[in-house]
Amino acid sequence: MQLGVVSVSEFIVWAGFGAIIPYLPLFLEEQAHTSMSLWAVIAAMFYVGTLLFSSPLGWLSDVIGRKPVMVGGAALYTTSLLLFTSTLNPYWFILFRLLEGIGTAAFGPAAQSFVADITTEKNRSKAYGFLTTAQFGGLIVGPALAAPLYHLGGEGTSGFYAIFYFGAILAAVSLTAVILLVKEPAALKTRRVQRLQDRRTRESTRATIRRYRNVFTLPILAFILIAFTSHYAMGAWDVVWSLYLAHHGASKTYISMTWIAFAAPMLFSFAGGMLADRYSRFWLLAVGFGLSSFAWMFYGLSTNLVALLVVNVLEGFAIAFSYPAKQAFLIQVSPPRWFGMVTGVESTSMQLAGLLGSLTAPLMYAHISGRVFTLAGLLSLAGVLVAAPVLYKAWNRLKETGGLPDQAELERLADGARPVLAAEPPHGPD
Repeated sequence: MQLGVVSVSEFIVWAGFGAIIPYLPLFLEEQAHTSMSLWAVIAAMFYVGTLLFSSPLGWLSDVIGRKPVMVGGAALYTTSLLLFTSTLNPYWFILFRLLEGIGTAAFGPAAQSFVADITTEKNRSKAYGFLTTAQFGGLIVGPALAAPLYHLGGEGTSGFYAIFYFGAILAAVSLTAVILLVKEPAALKTRRVQRLQDRRTRESTRATIRRYRNVFTLPILAFILIAFTSHYAMGAWDVVWSLYLAHHGASKTYISMTWIAFAAPMLFSFAGGMLADRYSRFWLLAVGFGLSSFAWMFYGLSTNLVALLVVNVLEGFAIAFSYPAKQAFLIQVSPPRWFGMVTGVESTSMQLAGLLGSLTAPLMYAHISGRVFTLAGLLSLAGVLVAAPVLYKAWNRLKETGGLPDQAELERLADGARPVLAAEPPHGPD
């Protein structure tokens, strides 16, 4: 039930996101008359928001719970979309994109950690598969509705505004669903007990630093590396892709179709999750991200619109069968107490790469055109090749030693800790 609520909420948000993002560069170019350099700054501010806030907000969800952080993020995201309809001054869009990024930084890591809290090692990949299916299902619906919304809105500025209103309404629906239907997982109680025990032992600063170092093990650093090297291309995509296609004569409808072509195979992410729960999460991760890297290289080497659509579909399948495995594998090597912080740091790595991509891609695009995607693919492949040996050893070690405590064990620990919690403020004496 809870997974279903979060998945439906993600579907709704991604439908709004999918409607807006292919048209945002065109809106800024055609209606706000934004230069390529200013558009790069506007695009980069989204990544600045997620970069600066993903880690602290992921940590905050470990401390106060997943639901409050998800609610705050969804509310801020909804507000930011409405603000885009308030002016055509492109300099205000810098602030709006920053707020959009902060909202995403709050909701994303908290939602991912929420799924980790309510699942076990046996079904976690499948759960992430369903979540990813919901997200990219929205990414199919959004672009498919964007063109009709643009025309129904009267095209031009009013047509673009219709798309923003659509996205904001869907985000508000998601916010309402989270408020009314999501319940905080029991794992929060366990984390609170652990923090109380830490305060009572009054561990030294050196011991605290050593404990945080133990969180960021070599396998987790390998995941952070993959997150960085694979996401640089997405920063370039946000800024350049729609313009790249338009400059080669593609229509707005075709541009939306490229998003749909990539997202449609992601509907099979639930199947990828099931496979990852039964077979090797490492090999699904390594092969999928490797194929995605080659797809990025191809985008920069071809201007054949049919071929680009075909490769969009193939890359979509590669991610559908690798992303759930990646998320479950990351959680598997992470301490349960710090799921939120680890996913937040991974998200920070992704957003830093996206920020660099959004800033540097327009500069390179002016000189090498679509070859910027080829360079991004090479960077992604390098990350996979460096991280693969570390993760391969980690996967073999996990197979030998077993996984981490499941949700039932966390709830048992929480039940045993209630008398301790009852003696603490605000429920007990000061």
